[in-house]
Amino acid sequence: MGELLLRKALLVRDRVAKLRAALPARPEDVLADERLEAFLSFHLFLLIQDAIDLASHLVAVRGLAVPGSQREVFQALADAGLLSAEAGQAMGQMASLRNRIAHAYGDLDPVRMAREAPAGLVHVERMLGELAKAIAEATP
Repeated sequence: MGELLLRKALLVRDRVAKLRAALPARPEDVLADERLEAFLSFHLFLLIQDAIDLASHLVAVRGLAVPGSQREVFQALADAGLLSAEAGQAMGQMASLRNRIAHAYGDLDPVRMAREAPAGLVHVERMLGELAKAIAEATP
């Protein structure tokens, strides 16, 4: 894996750990701490953006078709066999979440965000693992 891709992958991995450590024991607890809610939503946004950046860079390096949206970046990687269809779809949904955080912040349900974040983090870790495996297999 190229140095830039590796740095991006490590950044994504570190953001996953930071978010996982900050998640409240009970999703409802996020309502009692405005700073925690802001931390979670901001770092989820950054995590997803970093994953999009990593995927976009890989699409460019591999010379894959130019995606029309952030969501389609992950579909392009799935179409190229670098991600499973399931991981591509899950990460596409994460890209949609990034857009909701960015453009409809006041409409986000913080309890739902805290409840669903662990599954989202698993999807991001799966993406990293699948990309690392695909890149390792393609490297002589």
